[in-house]
Amino acid sequence: MIKTSCLPIRHPLRLALALLATACLACSTTRAQEPVPGITEPLLDVTVSSTIAGTLSKILVKEGEFAKESQVVLELDKQQEELEVKRRKLVWESKAELSAAAAQMEMLKIDYDGTKRLFETTKSVSKEQLLKKEQEYRQAVAEHDKLAMSETREELEYQMAREALRKRELTAPIGGMITEIFREVGEDCKPQEPLYRIVDVRQCYFIANVDAKVSTNLKTGQTVKLEIDVGHDKAPVDGRISFVSPVVDPASGLLKIKVIFENPEGRVKAGVAGIMHFPKSQP
Repeated sequence: MIKTSCLPIRHPLRLALALLATACLACSTTRAQEPVPGITEPLLDVTVSSTIAGTLSKILVKEGEFAKESQVVLELDKQQEELEVKRRKLVWESKAELSAAAAQMEMLKIDYDGTKRLFETTKSVSKEQLLKKEQEYRQAVAEHDKLAMSETREELEYQMAREALRKRELTAPIGGMITEIFREVGEDCKPQEPLYRIVDVRQCYFIANVDAKVSTNLKTGQTVKLEIDVGHDKAPVDGRISFVSPVVDPASGLLKIKVIFENPEGRVKAGVAGIMHFPKSQP
């Protein structure tokens, strides 16, 4: 006679919960292997405004054209500022008065030194004459120092005039494509009012919201596979995780991740959809 034995189920509810947890874990593992949808964004997207008021006079880089970093894109009216720069430069570079003062100071110094030697050796000059020569020399030194200080001030005023002119030239803060210009030539603009938008799509972000339960193994610097919409096809792209949000949205249970990928030829248009595959090491 063969005897069989089994353990009595003393806590059927606890067993049911254990089975349910196992099923949920299996489900989560399955979801971890499923691609995650997301959207692409340019790495750099800048809207440029002016810090001063003015009238738009030139558009040097048009919509759809590429601007190098620091290249002038727009110009405000700047005729008055250009004239002021020229005037300040002439004033600063004029050294006639300072040169004359330096020569006068040197001549009076020689005269004073000679008078002082005569007074100390032969006593052929009076003390009053010596003091007069000294006073004339010290006045020449003071005049020279005053003009030298004036030269420094004139140089600063010249640099300030150049800065005022520079603010009339709106340069590209990054290298990228001009996607939109908000004003036409002849229109006035106010300070902090958007004038143009420049976008660099040579590198892009893939942004997705991932279930927090299956994202614990995602790390910054990790390589992932992407498939990005390119026309009617999906282009395979290698990306690198650059950001994993430390905060989970309590309403959805999702957290944001950013994957950076190279796009040197601009094949991927920023704003299109795609999917991200979890790394193979993801459980």
